[in-house]
Amino acid sequence: MILFKTLLALWGLYNLMRVFQRPDNSIEVTASVPAHCSAARAFREYMNIGEYYLQLSPAHKRYQRTGDDLLTDTVIHICEQAGFQRVEHQYRVVELIPDRRMRLVSEHSRVTVLGLFRGESRSDTDFSFTPRGHQHCELGLSIQISFPNRLRHLLARLFFTEQIWQAHAREEMQALAAHIEQRETGGERRASLPPH
Repeated sequence: MILFKTLLALWGLYNLMRVFQRPDNSIEVTASVPAHCSAARAFREYMNIGEYYLQLSPAHKRYQRTGDDLLTDTVIHICEQAGFQRVEHQYRVVELIPDRRMRLVSEHSRVTVLGLFRGESRSDTDFSFTPRGHQHCELGLSIQISFPNRLRHLLARLFFTEQIWQAHAREEMQALAAHIEQRETGGERRASLPPH
């Protein structure tokens, strides 16, 4: 019992230290995976993400957007549940650079932890499509989750928010790469060859 209390205290102190290291009260998760297609092809396929978003992960619960196309100022309603955390985003596309990048911002993401604790955070999400040779690219995802104060930031760290969403980001990007490659090759996955 003493060992458990000691470990719990150390976990708390570790996370408190990390909160004070981030004066912007944020957590950042990133993932990047290679894809065997051009960045332009990956970007074009991503423009149709509404058709397959729910299939990329069991954590994806809802995807609805205003309008038929992804354009600057398009609003996207997304609901995700990973681990014991559920988040509802109302993203707005704030930047769109064809074949390279898309940036989304959800000013007031609603968070529920264990079905009991509720709060809000801001989510800034960047998808990038970086060329890595003629028919290869890197799919990147960066999510910055910002909290309204240090207490909320600390609670998020204590409830493993960074670890949960880091694992989810990696899973989502691997599934996205697999989907794009499958569409690129007409249903057959291409062998994994490094770019020349």
